[in-house]
Amino acid sequence: MVVSQLTVSLKSFVKNTNRRGNNTMSNVITVGLGSCGIAAGGEDVVAAIVKKLEETGINAEVNSTGCCGMCHREVIVEVNTKEHGSCFYGDIDVKKAEQIVEKHLKENAPVEEWLIAPSGKNIKAADYFSKQKRIVLRNCGEIDPENLDHYIEQGGFKAIEKCLKEMSQQEVIDEIKSSGLRGRGGAGFSTGMKWQFAYDATGDPKYIVCNADEGDPGAFMDRSVLEGDPCSVLEGMLIASYAIGATEGYIYCRAEYPLAIHRLNLAIDAMTEKNYLGDNILGTEFSLKLKIKEGAGAFVCGEETA
Repeated sequence: MVVSQLTVSLKSFVKNTNRRGNNTMSNVITVGLGSCGIAAGGEDVVAAIVKKLEETGINAEVNSTGCCGMCHREVIVEVNTKEHGSCFYGDIDVKKAEQIVEKHLKENAPVEEWLIAPSGKNIKAADYFSKQKRIVLRNCGEIDPENLDHYIEQGGFKAIEKCLKEMSQQEVIDEIKSSGLRGRGGAGFSTGMKWQFAYDATGDPKYIVCNADEGDPGAFMDRSVLEGDPCSVLEGMLIASYAIGATEGYIYCRAEYPLAIHRLNLAIDAMTEKNYLGDNILGTEFSLKLKIKEGAGAFVCGEETA
């Protein structure tokens, strides 16, 4: 299934593309459009919401986002208003979406029975996240992964800017060593040591490769972050490339992840346009170009010695 069949651009639906909290809109609706949300009917829900807004004349911003972690409750719709704050609805279909616009926005009365409610209580989804500390997935479900400005507003590219303008390559590597960051595989190998080996290695040019094949059955960690926050992965590659002296990189991504590949391509194009990728990044001597290589579907391809 090609991406155009899997997902449609929300740009054809939105009434305003500014991020909530940084605009004059008092009503903001955000719909989960990760693979899980789309599979549950998220595109139809977005279309129904926008159509209902137009019919009722209600002024509201409509955003898309990646999966927030509650795949089992998709389609998830967040409605943010001044009167009621942020309210999360789960298991939403077209008819429910129309009613949410009618009741929550027009009549100013949230539909209590559709709110995501652990333990049967009508409480906001913030309670679902209260005991979580999300690091890698901190932006998933929070930003529009197809809007570079959303990532920047969350502090995106501050790290690479600091590295390029305030730190040497060795200082970056030493910082990673001090952090204790390790690989997430079984070996748990020191990331700082790996970067040091690459930095010390002779030979030019140097390359960086991101393994996003994720061939393990039922494993969707890579998919979640690539669909929900692709720029964070790319910024991480930028930092690593600067540290080791790489000038070209590849993202080896599973071909069965068309939405992830689609959003990676959008992110690469947007970052190139804004000079976060390409030649003389941010006015420095550092340059990096990234390409995506789609996997062939074989499990062993994700293993480093293959």
